[in-house]
Amino acid sequence: MRRQGGLPAILLVLVAMGGFGFVVWRNAQPVPALRTIIPTEQQPTADAGGWQAILRAGFGSNSTPLPTIPPIGTPFVPPTLPPAGDTNLIPIPPADVSADLRPTINAIVTPTRPGPTPSPAGTEELAITAQSVTRPPSVWQPPPLIPPISRDPLGRDHYWFIRPVDSNATNFALFSYPYGSRGPLKDNPYRIHNGIDMPNPVGQTVRAAGSGTVVWAGGGFQNTFSYGNAVFIEHDFGYRGQPLNTLYAHLSAVLVTPGQVVNAGDPIGLVGNTGRVSGPHVHFEVRLGGQRYGDTYNPLLWMVPYVGTGVIAGRVVDARGNLLDDELVTVRDWRTGLVTDSTTTYIYDDTPTDVNADPLWQENFVVADVPVGRYEVIANVDGQRVSKIIDVVEGTTSFVELSPVQPATPQPANP
Repeated sequence: MRRQGGLPAILLVLVAMGGFGFVVWRNAQPVPALRTIIPTEQQPTADAGGWQAILRAGFGSNSTPLPTIPPIGTPFVPPTLPPAGDTNLIPIPPADVSADLRPTINAIVTPTRPGPTPSPAGTEELAITAQSVTRPPSVWQPPPLIPPISRDPLGRDHYWFIRPVDSNATNFALFSYPYGSRGPLKDNPYRIHNGIDMPNPVGQTVRAAGSGTVVWAGGGFQNTFSYGNAVFIEHDFGYRGQPLNTLYAHLSAVLVTPGQVVNAGDPIGLVGNTGRVSGPHVHFEVRLGGQRYGDTYNPLLWMVPYVGTGVIAGRVVDARGNLLDDELVTVRDWRTGLVTDSTTTYIYDDTPTDVNADPLWQENFVVADVPVGRYEVIANVDGQRVSKIIDVVEGTTSFVELSPVQPATPQPANP
């Protein structure tokens, strides 16, 4: 009988012994000598053109040195306009009241007559004085909508003008002295306001609210000191066939001349505190149908609102429908219950220089730049709280009338 399996076992033993011997031989080889690196020896990986070598070679030592700016010895102080010597208000002579401006409801925009010849008194030269803004803008206002806008379904809106001040400054109306009011102090009232004020640092740019022709540029507009340096523009567009004019007052510098044609947004002056003021600001007026002091209308109904906002206009009347003067109107957010804004109703003196209600809206108060939403408009009439809910739509005037509830007529007792 033949044996099986002897030869393979011997081969396995021989292979194992051969592998063990190779490992022993490999470990017995001599270790290569270590290379000692001397600190002063240049490394093989060093870049021969490195910046250290370039500096050691003195590169650039013969180049032209950079110029230096000598330090400023004294801080720059902007020059100012010399103060006016006239401190007395020169009253404007009363003029005849213009014709009734209450037209029909279909409002259209029509071109007006060519620009007028500049007034003789408006030829006064006024040197432009260098100014600087006294502080950087601390906040940006929302972007305004782009005029012209008339989104009211009955055509009653007329937001034709841009804002005369940029969004990186105060380009909204000062709430404490609204159009048609006498200011915040009852015991020390201002004269009735025929425009709106935008307080800004001296030197802030004032721009034309629309295209037109400069009628006046300088001091003494309409023979009054109160306006200080002013620019008056008659625009090349109108409203219902009547000319539109804008006035920009209390400027520190005038950048245009009478007869000059300007476009909307052109710089026409710099904010200042000339004339009768309590601080630097631009006084902005809109005049419709004429150039007289008594032709002013509330600029908030002519100047485009901010994006995402609308305007509330309305009337506060007594039980017989008579307009009430100097009544407080409060606008409260219907959702949050927080007060959004407040104003007062117009004051009328029954003179030719009175402020005017809009030809179509016939309002006696306006609150502008109200964020889109639902609001409660509140007034107190003869001790009675009167309010109405109103929705504000972007770029549109929302109208409300506040009047007290008439008491029921007492019935005679039965005999």
